[in-house]
Amino acid sequence: MKRKLFHLAVIFILTVTVVFSESVIAYAREALKLCYEVIIPTLFPFFVCSGLLVYSGFAGTLSKILRPVMRPLFGVGENGAGAFVLGLLSGYPLGAVTVCQLYENRYISKREGERLLAFCNNSGPLFIMGAVGVSMYSGITAGLMLYCAHAAAAVTVGVIFRLFSQEPYIPPADLPSSPDRSLAAVYSQVMENSVKSILTVCGSVVFFSCLSRTMLDMVPRLEGMWYAIASGLVEFSTGTAAVSSLDISRAARLVLTSAIVGFSGFSVHAQVMGVTASSGLSLKPYIIGKILHGIIAAFYTWAALWASKYLPAGVRSGGIFAGAALVAGAAALIALAGFVYRLGRSVKHGDT
Repeated sequence: MKRKLFHLAVIFILTVTVVFSESVIAYAREALKLCYEVIIPTLFPFFVCSGLLVYSGFAGTLSKILRPVMRPLFGVGENGAGAFVLGLLSGYPLGAVTVCQLYENRYISKREGERLLAFCNNSGPLFIMGAVGVSMYSGITAGLMLYCAHAAAAVTVGVIFRLFSQEPYIPPADLPSSPDRSLAAVYSQVMENSVKSILTVCGSVVFFSCLSRTMLDMVPRLEGMWYAIASGLVEFSTGTAAVSSLDISRAARLVLTSAIVGFSGFSVHAQVMGVTASSGLSLKPYIIGKILHGIIAAFYTWAALWASKYLPAGVRSGGIFAGAALVAGAAALIALAGFVYRLGRSVKHGDT
């Protein structure tokens, strides 16, 4: 049944592509330009660098630094620290790529990899603070607040998944980062994987950009806020731009933007599906995590905007509020992590 529905969907997409070929070609050119000017220059170097770090054994060093955090806070081994840090700093879909690399190199178990996917594949500060904050909302303060909400929501999702059952995993002693693995072999493998990953990302962007914009053109009454939301559900960068230009309050636009960036859109989900296809990791925790991420990020943004009304004007406009919100959120998360850690210790079959 599922295969028949899939075949029907592909036939429908093919029909739309043929009937609206002029629009599809125009949208494909714009998407390819986006890949050439933005995606490849910003993501490909990160793919190579992250791969070099993971395959050369840096994940082990990072795991030692963040060992006191990963297990108590997220309930996963310390080797997942590389995916967590790179996922917060580098943008979609580098977190998923790093998780797959860690799993394929036996640093983490399959269960840990699936749970890490739920909160380690995030939008980076370059996009949120630069493209969204400065370009769309004309100020770094809005971008900084959105990024703080985005990062805090990712941590919260990780803490929520901490409540799920866990299986102890001890990485084998003969990890691929052993000295007998030459740097030339590491570079060759990383470069091959990075090229495959960036091609998968660009292919997904072109396909979903053409599909979403053509499909939305077929719905004549879909406009305004609903058009922006629908665009964001399919391709989040297009959706955030559409939301930022809506004729609604600035607070509403920021909350909607936060939700769209947190959910990330089906285009990013397809990219994650592509980079994880060979690993065998289930995407169910990832999809659940991204839905939760969008909801929680929107709530944090709303809460920050509500709280800002009671702060002095200089604090709100100077950007100090975003930093204060981050510190307060971090304190709340630490308290929540302590509670969850105690709860896990009290469960008979808990991992800690």
